[in-house]
Amino acid sequence: MFKNHIKIAWRNVWKRKFHTVINIVGLVSSMTFVLLIAAYVWQTHQVNSDLRHQDRQYVLQSEYKKTGIGLELTTIGALPKALREEYPHLVANYYRIDGLTCIISNGTAVYEESVSLGDSTLLEMFGFELFEGNPSTALTSPFSVVITESAAMKYFGKKEVLGENLTIRNFAGEKRDFVVTGVLKPTAQNSVMELNAALSSSIFLPIASEQYFGRNVDNWNNLWIAGFIELQENVQPEQLAIPIQNLLKQHADEQVAANLIPQLKPLSSYYLDDNNGAMRQLTQVLILIAGFLLIMAVVNFINFTVSQSFTRLKEIGVRKTMGSNRFQLILQLTTEYIMLVWIAGLGALALYPLLAPLFESIMLTALPNIFELPVFFFVYFMLAVLFLGMLSGLYPAMKLSQNHLLESMKNQLTNIQQKHLIRRILLFTQFTVTIVVLIAAVVISRQVDIFMKGDLGYDKDYLITVQAPRDWSEAGLHKMELVREQLRALPHVENLSLSYGVPGAFADGIQQIQKVGSEDEVDALMIASDSYFSETYSIPLLAGEFFNQKGAMTDNSKLVITNKTAKALGFHMPQGAIGQQISLFNGRFVGTIAGVTEDFYANSMHSVSPPVIWFSIKNNNQYRFLSIRLNAGSTLDALTALEKKWKQLMPEAPFEFRFMDDTIKNMYTIELQLQRASQAATVISIVIIALGLIGLTALAINLRLKEVGIRKVLGASLQQIIMLFSKEFYITFFLAVLVGCPLVYTLMNKWLANYASRIELTMSVFIFPLIGLILLLFFVTGSIISSAIKSNPVDSLRDE
Repeated sequence: MFKNHIKIAWRNVWKRKFHTVINIVGLVSSMTFVLLIAAYVWQTHQVNSDLRHQDRQYVLQSEYKKTGIGLELTTIGALPKALREEYPHLVANYYRIDGLTCIISNGTAVYEESVSLGDSTLLEMFGFELFEGNPSTALTSPFSVVITESAAMKYFGKKEVLGENLTIRNFAGEKRDFVVTGVLKPTAQNSVMELNAALSSSIFLPIASEQYFGRNVDNWNNLWIAGFIELQENVQPEQLAIPIQNLLKQHADEQVAANLIPQLKPLSSYYLDDNNGAMRQLTQVLILIAGFLLIMAVVNFINFTVSQSFTRLKEIGVRKTMGSNRFQLILQLTTEYIMLVWIAGLGALALYPLLAPLFESIMLTALPNIFELPVFFFVYFMLAVLFLGMLSGLYPAMKLSQNHLLESMKNQLTNIQQKHLIRRILLFTQFTVTIVVLIAAVVISRQVDIFMKGDLGYDKDYLITVQAPRDWSEAGLHKMELVREQLRALPHVENLSLSYGVPGAFADGIQQIQKVGSEDEVDALMIASDSYFSETYSIPLLAGEFFNQKGAMTDNSKLVITNKTAKALGFHMPQGAIGQQISLFNGRFVGTIAGVTEDFYANSMHSVSPPVIWFSIKNNNQYRFLSIRLNAGSTLDALTALEKKWKQLMPEAPFEFRFMDDTIKNMYTIELQLQRASQAATVISIVIIALGLIGLTALAINLRLKEVGIRKVLGASLQQIIMLFSKEFYITFFLAVLVGCPLVYTLMNKWLANYASRIELTMSVFIFPLIGLILLLFFVTGSIISSAIKSNPVDSLRDE
């Protein structure tokens, strides 16, 4: 019997080609997008899952009651080791990272990149495997180095590099050969090698090399070390609270001990929860979008099946006359509907590898190959397809099968009003979802435009940043100042500035400052730079000068502040701040305000731009970046000339530049992903709603073709007939507007609350998308009805 159901179902599917195509296209579109999002979400949740004992491993970070002491991302360097040594019954292992940026070379292969200086426990604790080398000794010798396979190919052109040398330069300008003692096998994405953008590395050095780099990881005053700990089995993180407080009281600085609140963040979910849970929020929004699209496709399918009821009534009546009971009719009809959904599901699986590259370009990340996905992924997907088929087909099948025999033979539905109500509810749901998705996409796009094109307080065009070779001696800084002047002389260069940080990478930190004679403290972002920073970034000066604007700085006690800093310190006018003294670093440094600039966004627009204070780079000789403003014109020629001159002046330092535009985009990676995903979802939702309108309108016309003929004969105009058939669509649409607009307003207001600088939800955000949907509705229904009306009424009237 089941075989017979399959045959009949296939025959019916093939017979109604037009509606079959519309149904399958709508279902395939949504299912493929859902499948791609599911793969992305699955992959995101797999980050750190391959680490050994990841369920017992934690990132040790910090929260400070008072600002300006340390960073949230890091911890006290000595703390993880002390926890393991003094509380071995609680802590099983530890690993620490001191993130460095070094010039590394092998012959002509010269790169400046991030390096992880860390403990020898790296391989044992996290279960990383070596392609070559001994895991027990790979990171024990002072001048050894472990690299990834990709780094081996990058520097040596091969993977078998055990015993080869890499030359690494330290911050004093010295060079030393490090012996490759291990080559890591490719690893899945994890938060050990990529804790964040600043602590992402493919080069691993032993902590025994710290003296060469002038570091001291075990110092209790070193607050800038990334720390990981692994707990013993059955130990909860709360059990470390008292041991940590005891260690802080015994060893840490009094101010640190009083203000530090250690944070143990699970490594298993760290990737999702980092950055205020931005990645988790992104996956949740993507799941929500996928759910909306799937609802639209399923509603579209149910609407079709309900609307097609009239075309199946006589068939149902004949089957009942021939002895079919209600269960058999439900089974037959449900089999047909499940078959359609299964075809769509198989189509989605077939399209996955074809559309994965497009999705990767949208989400800016690689998706797993379809054969890399686990078996349960496909099992769940096919079960979901089966469930959707039953969900979509069961209601129409039950309604058709319960129709009275006599009314079925007359081609009449038992409860036609209920059928119309169900169809209107489903159409209303489709319109509401489309309105929400479309307006949300507009809001997201406009918000991202604020990030990309908004007023940052500085000019990002024709601005590049280059990592400068680090020699933090007085001679090293003097050399970089000479390099700066020689590069400035190039005709393509407008200005240059040497600084420790740049927008998006200000690592100078927040410090508490106060006006001398006042007890009020202000949290301000510290920026170490030379006297050309404001000129290079085109940050307007409101009063005074930027250190010594016309020449080299001679007074290292001069400071420059932004207007927001001036107001926070109690100066009502920028000019009033000039010559006033400010105390920094708990009174250890007193400087004089030389200038006041306009405010600018030092980092991203996720948060309010903080007060900013610049101090002379000569106070500590530390720098990381050269910011270069190019003259408007031929950027390629300018970069070529810069690279040529750079190699003449510093042949051992790579010229690796980055446009400020790209730096800004990198700040909003998740928002850009969300923007592209919402735009793709909008296209799919419009396709689904258009297909639904085409199918429903065509079906309504076919069922009432004789009525159309009679109305034409009686003199009805084209406009009157179009309004007759499309009136229901317009009424349902306007009801959906009344529900969809408040709903999307609430959702988008909640999302926009995450940003300090955000768009206003004005009427234009709603009106233009709604006008677009009305035009789509008018065009689709109008064109279908018009083509049907143009037929000869005689043909429809004589058709029995």
